[in-house]
Amino acid sequence: MRVFGTPLLADYLKESRREIRELYKSSNSWTSVLRRAGLADLPEQPGEEDLLKRVHAFLHVDDRERADAYARLLSDDAPRYESLSPTDQTYARMLFFNLWDKAGGFSSYTEGLQSLREQRALRSEVQQVLDHVMGQADHFPIPLEGPHAHIPLKIHSAYNRSEILAALGVARLGGQMPGSFAQGVLWDESNQTDALLITLEKNEKDFSPTVRYKDYALAPSLFHWESQSTTAETSPTGLRYQQHTQRGSHVLLFMRRYKDTDIGKAQPWMLLGPATYVSHEGSKPMAITWRLHYELPADVWSYSGITAG
Repeated sequence: MRVFGTPLLADYLKESRREIRELYKSSNSWTSVLRRAGLADLPEQPGEEDLLKRVHAFLHVDDRERADAYARLLSDDAPRYESLSPTDQTYARMLFFNLWDKAGGFSSYTEGLQSLREQRALRSEVQQVLDHVMGQADHFPIPLEGPHAHIPLKIHSAYNRSEILAALGVARLGGQMPGSFAQGVLWDESNQTDALLITLEKNEKDFSPTVRYKDYALAPSLFHWESQSTTAETSPTGLRYQQHTQRGSHVLLFMRRYKDTDIGKAQPWMLLGPATYVSHEGSKPMAITWRLHYELPADVWSYSGITAG
């Protein structure tokens, strides 16, 4: 089978017995492989090279609703942003910032997404990647409920920084750009939610001693987390962590094992879901114990409970 007369990614992976992530080391892509081999039938488009460098950012997609939404937005007859439902508009912003984490020079989501109409090779490649990775998804995604029901993030699914910030409404044109956001904590005013982005295993190269916090699971439903080193227990942020239930605010935990994947790309975070304050010790940083509303998957518990260091 071929797409526009071009060999399919799935066939190549099957015949070569290569893992898809191997293909996306450095700035490689399936389209660039085809172009080097003289097998790409579609002409190269302005801006295509930079967009192809972002295809690796779809390798972690592991829930069907998101994959289908992205595929619809990348189809030949994709609807305009203005005509989408609120949920699909959120997926559209997630897709937008996944491709252009510093806005790409566009003044509207419509302008950016419409520019993809000419990027047929890119759209074909991303759709093939989504088809492949969805066949390998190994966790059962659970929709958020209650005050977060309108946010199309799934508990135990993986998301990169661009998707998280876009889904929470923090990343937006004319405001915060995902490409310039480097913190591990985020206060989402519109959803009254603290989002904690946790990296379990921190090395000296990527994390200074002041930010190598001790974060680990105490049990499948209990998580030990250290706040930023400047957060005092009596500070507005420290008090919000402790009193979020009484105040009506919320906490979402996102966790990844390492900063980078084995191909040198930023590792996405798994959404562990909502959490409730249990207790804390100390100040600057605060060592907080959170109770997860959903137990960790068994494979995640197997490595997140390690407390070495």
